[in-house]
Amino acid sequence: MSRDEILGKLYSLGAISLIHTIQDVEAGRVRHIVLPPIPGDPAFAREVLGFLRGMGAEVDLPPGRSSLRGLRPVG
Repeated sequence: MSRDEILGKLYSLGAISLIHTIQDVEAGRVRHIVLPPIPGDPAFAREVLGFLRGMGAEVDLPPGRSSLRGLRPVG
């Protein structure tokens, strides 16, 4: 999924704060984030996580995130 597709889907789901987080990572203002809840299905949540990590973000996953099961926390 491309950057524009991810941002478009997040916008349509009303996840504006997550869009701002992605923009902050892109601009180099933030490197370490705690991933907020991601609306949508688990596959989309994994896409967003992979996109953030691909940009070099260190992503902490809060405990109990069943939508991201199988992915290991960073840290």
